[in-house]
Amino acid sequence: MVTMDDCTKCLQSFSKVILILINTLALIAGIALIVVGGWALAVGKEKLPDLGVPITPAGTCLVVLGVLLMLVGCFGCFGAITGRHQLINIYLMVLGVIIILEIAVIIFVFVNKAKVSTSIKAAISDPFDDFNKDGLDASESDKNFVNTVQVVAKCCGIKGPAFWTNAGFAGQVPASCCESASEDDELCAASDAYNDGCLQNSEELVKKALIAMIVAVAVLVVFEIICMILAWCTRVGADYEQQK
Repeated sequence: MVTMDDCTKCLQSFSKVILILINTLALIAGIALIVVGGWALAVGKEKLPDLGVPITPAGTCLVVLGVLLMLVGCFGCFGAITGRHQLINIYLMVLGVIIILEIAVIIFVFVNKAKVSTSIKAAISDPFDDFNKDGLDASESDKNFVNTVQVVAKCCGIKGPAFWTNAGFAGQVPASCCESASEDDELCAASDAYNDGCLQNSEELVKKALIAMIVAVAVLVVFEIICMILAWCTRVGADYEQQK
């Protein structure tokens, strides 16, 4: 016959195994976030186009989140293995702080989502205008920025191919406007260019990314609440074993 002791031991063992697995993944994820955040801080400004999202704060947030995940993973793993109250209590507190921060991030994104259009317009206007004004003699930084945006967002000009009016283009557009253009081409036919403007497409890409982030953070919050419940079950099971 199954007794209360058997059920308690089973629950404790299950919670312990799941916590160890989850927090091992948290350790790995924390290391990955630190690496990505460090890369963004080191070379992000050179490698990534500026679409209105500051690279330095974003990279710093990734590093901080990575460190927090590593702490959670360490305390979660050792707390589950040893069953020590102090480790589990620290794990629960750190996890609670992370959940509060993640909820704050969701609220911040919702509040500032309406500012996306203004931020993107301010970020891309000058490089596009300078490239259109100077033509193929534009600075490498402006050309790289414009080409990256047009390739990633699959767009041409701020509002379409008609944006490109520089006389040196001779009715053509930058090669990054055309999917069929080769890497060596500097210009391509306007008739082969993407019809969408970069302002609209970039805005849609950023909004989709923000929605994806909100969903991911919300799922993470639910997941972390489950981890807190499992940690509490492990703590209760350890208390029960000590009282026997």
